[in-house]
Amino acid sequence: MRQLSCGTVPKKPLKTRLLHLHGGRCGPLCRHRGTQLPFIAAITAIVTALLLSCSAWALELEACRITANEGRAEVQANCGTLAVPLDPSAPEGERIELFVAVVKALSEDPAPDPFVFIAGGPGAAATRSFAGHQAAFERIARQRDVLLVDQRGTGRSAPLHCNHLAELGFARVAGMNTANFVRSMLDCAKTFDHDPRFFTTSLAVQDLDRVREALGYQRLNLYGISYGTRVAQHYLRRFPRHVHSVVLDGVVPSTVSISPNIALNSQAALEALFNRCRENAACHEAYPNLAAHFNAVYRRLRSKPIEVAFDDPRSGESTTVPLNHMVMAEVIKLLLYSPYGASLLPSLVETAYRGDYRELAVRSHVLTAAWGKLALGLNYAVRCAEEVPFWGNVDMNAQARTYLGSRLVEGGQRVCASWPRGVVDDDFRQPVASDVPVLLVSGELDPATPPHYATLAAERLSNALTLVGPGQGHGMFMVPCVQRLMADFVDGANLESLDLRCLDRIRQYPPFVSPMGSGS
Repeated sequence: MRQLSCGTVPKKPLKTRLLHLHGGRCGPLCRHRGTQLPFIAAITAIVTALLLSCSAWALELEACRITANEGRAEVQANCGTLAVPLDPSAPEGERIELFVAVVKALSEDPAPDPFVFIAGGPGAAATRSFAGHQAAFERIARQRDVLLVDQRGTGRSAPLHCNHLAELGFARVAGMNTANFVRSMLDCAKTFDHDPRFFTTSLAVQDLDRVREALGYQRLNLYGISYGTRVAQHYLRRFPRHVHSVVLDGVVPSTVSISPNIALNSQAALEALFNRCRENAACHEAYPNLAAHFNAVYRRLRSKPIEVAFDDPRSGESTTVPLNHMVMAEVIKLLLYSPYGASLLPSLVETAYRGDYRELAVRSHVLTAAWGKLALGLNYAVRCAEEVPFWGNVDMNAQARTYLGSRLVEGGQRVCASWPRGVVDDDFRQPVASDVPVLLVSGELDPATPPHYATLAAERLSNALTLVGPGQGHGMFMVPCVQRLMADFVDGANLESLDLRCLDRIRQYPPFVSPMGSGS
């Protein structure tokens, strides 16, 4: 299947195209040799101008498959590339290609406004992220096309990958000291094919609107997850006439610098987990000293890093990874994102306390595949332009008191001191004001974007509703109740008609008191 935009130029010579304007005949004004050439010249100039202006945003889609999870998940789509200026202020200069995919609606009479999935990170690719979680948006995809644009710097859109770090693997990078990590990131910046100053949210939203225009969509339904919520908010600010509805999942307000708060929020989430274990009879019986044992394992790995051998759960091959306290901290942080992952932590901590580190090592190893696909260069291009310059004075003592420590802040400051600072719109950090319908969803126990972030983002959204999932973590799109609410909302863009009773039926995962399960 091939879909042509208005800007796709037919592959015929210009003279042939001109004759087609007259059905293959000369036309009344050029019947005589004396008037033919001026007429043809005038029409040539007009059509050439139209073709040049339109072909600048030519986008041709052909049948394809987008994949995730090393090919274990795949989605049929129509894909193509759109050439856009690297620097929009220099439209005749260097160009990059955006990778675009459209998953066609199942309906024979789909709604005219597509659903746009905007990935998080920053650094995740929309096509890969959606392919891995297609089932969560099944209801929406029945009636609407799903539009996926790999943000510039990610996926197949001029990616800013740090290949040498990806090859090292998650554990070896997570276990680096700050100096080595900073050096590695700055070395990475020297390898990019394109200037990283032009890989920011402010330019990404312009790209998305060019794709919208090239495909002929009038309005979009935006869904953003985590960092993707910031992209969705800025698109809403820049192009409000082209937005039908917005869903923000795990909200990052435009006014908040999130990085300095990650360690503090994650520490709060960990302590909440310890409290839940104390209040759960089965968990408290199994792990009466959970917090103390966590601290003991952390100190042990800090004073004496180790190498752990285990069998790769996917390949069965013998594998070895390094473990220190920083690797442990990164694994804990990411497990806390998910209510299921958090439920595994008590068992993981107790097993490590008894001297068996294989489960912790396996968790760090499994993270390598997904982490290796993250465009770290884009992550820092965004962070160094949009986050670090606005941090102000960070309480480093408060950072140091968390299990994650001050490494994220120190590393960010040192990398960004030498990183090329990118393009940011003047109002990028201002609150977004709009009367477009916006649904904001948060997990009660989200360690990265806690519910009060959604409240901040909604302050100047006059047609908004904030929802909190009891006992949930970062990203609510996998919760069946939220999937139904999103589909109903996108269908009608009406917040008042949503049936919210399913929220009361959401339950958090009970702690695993053994590798076999919860026991409660």
